[in-house]
Amino acid sequence: MRLLLTLCLIAWSVLSPPAQAAPASEPRRVEIADPSRYWRDNGFVELTPAIRVSVPLGARTLVYLKIPEGGLLTTRQVARQQRPTIRLPPGSAAARVSLTADEAGTWTVEDVRGTRWDAQGREYFHVYRPRGAEAGAPLVGYEWPRGDDALQDRATALLTDLVRDLPLPFRGSAPAPREVARFRALNDCGSCHQPDKGQASSPFERLPPWLTDASGIYVPLAVLSDRAVLSTTPAFHDPNAEDPFVAARCADGAPASEYVRWGRHFFRCGDGGMPVGIHDMQAARAAGDAHAGRVCASRRHLFERMDEAGRRAFAAAFRACGIG
Repeated sequence: MRLLLTLCLIAWSVLSPPAQAAPASEPRRVEIADPSRYWRDNGFVELTPAIRVSVPLGARTLVYLKIPEGGLLTTRQVARQQRPTIRLPPGSAAARVSLTADEAGTWTVEDVRGTRWDAQGREYFHVYRPRGAEAGAPLVGYEWPRGDDALQDRATALLTDLVRDLPLPFRGSAPAPREVARFRALNDCGSCHQPDKGQASSPFERLPPWLTDASGIYVPLAVLSDRAVLSTTPAFHDPNAEDPFVAARCADGAPASEYVRWGRHFFRCGDGGMPVGIHDMQAARAAGDAHAGRVCASRRHLFERMDEAGRRAFAAAFRACGIG
């Protein structure tokens, strides 16, 4: 009888699933003492797409990507869209860092939104904000797992409290109620970062208009292309309007109309369609254009960490930079 009981205990210990860690009851609080060094000191590389992201006037957006040592970007086809896509390996991370400047031209971080994957491929979103109005102020924010609605709601509530109470960069005052409400409404990372999202077909679609990759990220695919749809809203400034190597075209090939409102440049097509920015990489490189140099450095970074299928699928982008 004792032998039978022992054998049953051994079988139960082998066949039963391992105990799971208790789920987190609160989003993880994160503090960054020195935003000027954080991403570069932690293995991130800045990615520069050929077509720039539209931003509020007087703002800049930097996108950082971290691929772990030995990690490989894998490639497959999105059949319904007839295009290749890439997937980031476990241990990767990405961050979109928004900066603003004072009248003297001093830049500081205004908002950070990003995501990371642990070694098992589980994804975690994060949002950080500056703790003070001075340049280089430390950042504070929260991280929560994708797909956990309760923690998503709790993180949004905690972040909304932060935004409501903390002074805005260079302003020394908290944001207006409408700005707080807008922040809260936009804190739905999963809806924007859908894996393999198609390109927007209308300027009225809420989501950002660019394609996403299999990890739900926008900029890596934008780095691997010389064209992308452009923002059509006068609330944002399109920096591509200032680039002599970017042409804005409509679906019929005709030049898109450029508008200037309150100092902001943006493009529109007469048929209401989405204008497309097309970057002439060959001419830009021949002219020694600094932006083209950063784009090619970003492409080389991805090329060196990409499987052979991806190197073939995006060969045109790599050739345009003399890679491969």
